Amino acid sequence: MLSAHRNLRRPLRALHAALLLLLAASVFHVSTGTAGDREAQSQAQPGRQQVDHLLSIAEQQFEIVKLLIKQERFDRVLPEMRKIFELDLPERFEEHIAQSAVLVADRLVESRQYGLAHEVLDEAYARMTGDKNRVSLLKMKAYVYKSEEKYDEAVATFERAVEMEKRLIRP
Repeated sequence: MLSAHRNLRRPLRALHAALLLLLAASVFHVSTGTAGDREAQSQAQPGRQQVDHLLSIAEQQFEIVKLLIKQERFDRVLPEMRKIFELDLPERFEEHIAQSAVLVADRLVESRQYGLAHEVLDEAYARMTGDKNRVSLLKMKAYVYKSEEKYDEAVATFERAVEMEKRLIRP
């Protein structure tokens, strides 16, 4: 069981790095051209600055959550994750929110906080509009069940994820 969990952590660590890079790229986008070009670009995208600030807040909240887990202050994890969920980021960032929930759940599993991992995943799932992101959350939920040695629930959850993913292939 531990080797399977270690195998899960490798891609999740890579996913974590990718998530941070995507958030950083979104927050600290590099603009080329003259000052006039940049001003015209910012006027063409009036909500861009607000989205940049929201992404920065999400990134900081994610770091807070990771630190809280490291400090074993688990009572604050879900309220802090809700702050990310409630930022009302544009739909195109939904995948990043799902990925952060998966990463947080993985860290909670490492700390044997299975119930809290399920709560984080359930709250994220309820806020998702895309089935692709729901599939990712269901797969992680199944891994949490597997870590708990609740194999029947793991199988049922993996089956739900497979059915949902099949619908993505053949709508």
